[in-house]
Parts: sequence; structure tokens; C-alpha cells
Amino acid sequence: MKLTELRGVVPPIATPFTKAGEVDIKSLERLTEHLIKGGVHGIFCLGSTGECAALTDLERKTIVRTVVQTSTDRVPVFAGITETSTKRAIALGRLVIEAGAAAVVVAPPFYHKYSQDEMIQYYRDLAAALPVPIIAYNVPVLVKVALDPATIEVLAREGTIMALKDSGGDSNIFREYVLRTKDIKGFTVLTGIEFLVDTAMQMGASGCVPGIGNVAPREYVELYELCLSNKYAEARAVQERLIRLFDICYQGSSKLSGSASALSGFKSALRLLGIIETAQMAPPMGSLTSEEELKVRDVLIAQGFLENGGV
Repeated sequence: MKLTELRGVVPPIATPFTKAGEVDIKSLERLTEHLIKGGVHGIFCLGSTGECAALTDLERKTIVRTVVQTSTDRVPVFAGITETSTKRAIALGRLVIEAGAAAVVVAPPFYHKYSQDEMIQYYRDLAAALPVPIIAYNVPVLVKVALDPATIEVLAREGTIMALKDSGGDSNIFREYVLRTKDIKGFTVLTGIEFLVDTAMQMGASGCVPGIGNVAPREYVELYELCLSNKYAEARAVQERLIRLFDICYQGSSKLSGSASALSGFKSALRLLGIIETAQMAPPMGSLTSEEELKVRDVLIAQGFLENGGV
């Protein structure tokens, strides 16, 4: 599927595993269908929510191919290729494009801290080597570089990148991304901050990439559509319900990292909803205990996402 512009709700799909730690193809197919039936406008594979850094290249290719084949061109499928170097990102890019990705999503390389000039050249090199659109990804909490608004403007104006996903969490910086690029035809900025979708849309966002959209795709689509219609009072009510749903991410004990607690919360919710088979995480990330998963169930029930106690 050829992509010309990025708008709407694009969840970063979770990666289901079997109890043996293999990619669970059947669960991934069900999750893909769940997202599409929820009305999403695209699916982003191999993001932070998909535990991308813990996957082998074979697993990455399997995930992208499965989502592409299941989607049957109903929505575009994107794939993350964040890596440690230009050479490695290009190699991964070619692999996911072969698997059917319509565009690639790229954060700055992790491990070393790079300059903004190095980042401009990085994205230019990727664009020269890969035959699909590039979506830049600002996520400084997971890499050592935050993409400056001036850097994004340069890359957007020359056509090196077609969009930006911003998960930086700084509303001032987000507003500057939008202000610097709003006159560039076809370029869009999406927020990755689930709590602030209504606010980001008012500032000029073209959509969102919500991890918890795995659990609540229909509600994020509703939120997006209300914002498009300037029904912000109604949008706020939906947004606040989704913020309360986010309590599923806080049920892990101190034995788990914050990332493991959040991602395991997503997976536990998906398991309770009957969409995936297990809440298995990719090691070394741990999973919620059965007692902690009961708390996730309580949140789902309280927010109206689960009526019968789950599977």
C-alpha cells in the first residue's frame, strides 16, 4: 500500500508471545483484526510497545509480514527500524520493506549521543537508501538524542521525512514542531502521548500513536473524530476515561521496571479481553503476577471495557 500522508490513529501494535517465548502468530492476527475493526488508520509494528529492541531480525520480519498479510491492504502498516547505526538501520529497513512495510519509523540511533547535524545526515542517508517514506520518531527517554524542532523543519522541508511521531512529552517543543512545519504540504506531526491527544489535536496534531490503543482502539478513533469535529468538550470526556484506563500500567510491583509494568499491563488487558493467549514478555522484562493481573481486570471492569471478568 502506497502512503502519501500520515493521519489518524496509528497504534504501535504489541508483540504477543507464546509461553515458550516465540512470536504468537495467531494472537498477532487476532490483535491486528481487533485494531482494524476498531477503525484505526494504520498499524505501527516494531515500536517501543512492540518490544522492538528485544526481537531478532527473523522475529521482526515475521511480525511485519503477519500484520501486513492480515490487514490485506485495509490499513497501511509501518515498521520501526531504530538501530545503533546507519548501516544497521538500512539493513533492517530493507528487511521490513521486503516483508511489506509501507513506511519506516526511525528514532535516533541509541547507545551513543549524536549531534543534530549528525542526525540530519542520518535521516538523509536512510532516505537515499530506502524506497519508502520515513517517519521520524522523537523519544528521548529511550535514546540519548532529542530531535530539535529546527532539525525536523530542515528534514521536512527537503522532503527527507514525511511525518514525525513525538513522544517527548514537552508541549512547548510539540507546539514548535507544528508551528515550524504546518505550511509544508503533506507533512504531519502525531503525538505519542496518550494522555494529551485532545490537547495535541488542538495544537495542530494530525493524529496519535497510542500504545494503550491496543486495548482501546475504538475509543481513540472516537476521540480523534471528536477533535476533528471541534467537539472538544466531548473529546475531553473520552480522553479522561482513557487516562483512567491507563491505570492498567501501574499495577506492577517494584520488582518490575516501569516499562515492564506498563507493557505487561497492556498485554494482561489484551489477554483478559480474549485477544491474545498470554501476557508473556520478552526477557529480561518480567510480567505481572496473577494477583497484579486481577488489578488490571478491576480497572477494565471499572472503565467499562470488561463485563464478565474476562477469560
